[in-house]
Amino acid sequence: MSKNLDMALLLDVYGDMLTEKQKDTLTLYYDEDLSLTEIAENTGITRQGVHKCIRSAEDYLIQLEDTLEYAAKSHMVNEILTKMKNIIEKSGQSDSKEMKELLSYVEEIEEII
Repeated sequence: MSKNLDMALLLDVYGDMLTEKQKDTLTLYYDEDLSLTEIAENTGITRQGVHKCIRSAEDYLIQLEDTLEYAAKSHMVNEILTKMKNIIEKSGQSDSKEMKELLSYVEEIEEII
């Protein structure tokens, strides 16, 4: 995965733990794909200030993930759920009551995550 996708994922997972300024700046940078200059013009701070805000917010998101590992664990759970769905669908018994129930539980977990 590219660094931008990794950081966008961390922003989605831990964004509420950032300050409003950090979250807004990272959202403009990663989700809206604005340049540092464009963000500076929109927010009224210097380009250097934008750069510093982005770097400190990225460092904090990385520190959170290193400590909590929620994004990595969530990704692993999603991979396991996908494998479970594939096994159910390939079993040829996906129409049985038990398999439908199992599949609904897998889908319920996917929605929670």
